Amino acid sequence: MSFAPVEYLAEVLDERAGFCLRGEWGHLSAVLGGGHICQLVTKRHPGLNPLWRPQWHTIDPERYSPQDDEARFGPLPDGRLLAGIAGHNISFDHFGPPSQEEIAAGMSTHGEAPAVRWQVSREFAEGRPGVEYGAQLPVAQIDFRRTLRIDPKYPVVYCEEKAHNASRADRPVSWTEHVTVGPPFLACGETLVDMPATHAKVNPASYSHAMIIAADAEFEWPQAPLEGGGFHDLRTTPDGCYLRYTAQLLDPRREIGYTAIANPRAGLLLAYVFRRADFPWVGNWEERFYLKNAPWGGKTFCRGIEFSSTPLAVPKRQTIARGPLFNESTYRWLPALCATTLRYMTLLVDIPTDFNGVDEVSCEASRIVLRESVNARTYSVPADGSFLTEEANGQP
Repeated sequence: MSFAPVEYLAEVLDERAGFCLRGEWGHLSAVLGGGHICQLVTKRHPGLNPLWRPQWHTIDPERYSPQDDEARFGPLPDGRLLAGIAGHNISFDHFGPPSQEEIAAGMSTHGEAPAVRWQVSREFAEGRPGVEYGAQLPVAQIDFRRTLRIDPKYPVVYCEEKAHNASRADRPVSWTEHVTVGPPFLACGETLVDMPATHAKVNPASYSHAMIIAADAEFEWPQAPLEGGGFHDLRTTPDGCYLRYTAQLLDPRREIGYTAIANPRAGLLLAYVFRRADFPWVGNWEERFYLKNAPWGGKTFCRGIEFSSTPLAVPKRQTIARGPLFNESTYRWLPALCATTLRYMTLLVDIPTDFNGVDEVSCEASRIVLRESVNARTYSVPADGSFLTEEANGQP
């Protein structure tokens, strides 16, 4: 290689420090404020980052001050999160807003992990270049670590996340990979979203006055019932002004789950592959010019495809009190003084302009295979499939 595979940068996004992992195929970048992965770019598509870049100027979330920054980013509990959000952010140890008592105590939406400063603890320069980085979560009493390593030749990212419960009590947690895509990769009438989902549920009417689809409805993915009758195919992204959220249960018969987001016109597909037992739910969050308050300003178009332990973004007490949905658990436990490790892979795949979406993803020893809908063409990505099928007790 003629470049350093691991590079630390004073500015990754909006003068915020972070790091860049470079391979022959392109690069991944992340910020240390909140730990967000904000860039995934291949040399074949140098100007196309599928991950959402907010239209506002972000800051590291630990710098957020309710007194000084509320006008720009909004008040707590959302303000601190939105101050630093970008691309793929982790929602941990809860998913959604805190309770009223937690808000009064200063807690933020989506937990501590996306609201604190992360630190790099290890670097890997050989084999698969990468870093281990993470943060101590003092309120939750959890040490959260993420190890990112990339294939030097092919656009594949191996991610291992570990949460160590430093408390002497078992902890119920939500663990959500809040992947958000934005323009130009996200485009009305072009971008396709696929996942092996079965049952699904729409958020209540209180969530938004412009969902288009029927509030509180239960349906089979991807055909969501419309408010006025008929159905909308959630694989597609329509024009218009709306804000909506649906929770999807991945097929319980599967061992491997996935999300696949494709823009055939741009010739690029972004896929995440993981163990279904770790992430049985996928949240589908769509914002198109609906939110007018700061920092949105009615100017945001983005879509979150969020693989998770938890279906709905509500206070943790509500998640636990509601119990299972569609006979599936809605949170997971971190045992006292123990560590839990989860893994997933990120793939960037070149696709033709007549691509019809993903019908299946399978892991093999030396490759990940994606099968296309309708015509059943296959796309093979060289990768270590055993990373997902073996127990996550070593380094990726």
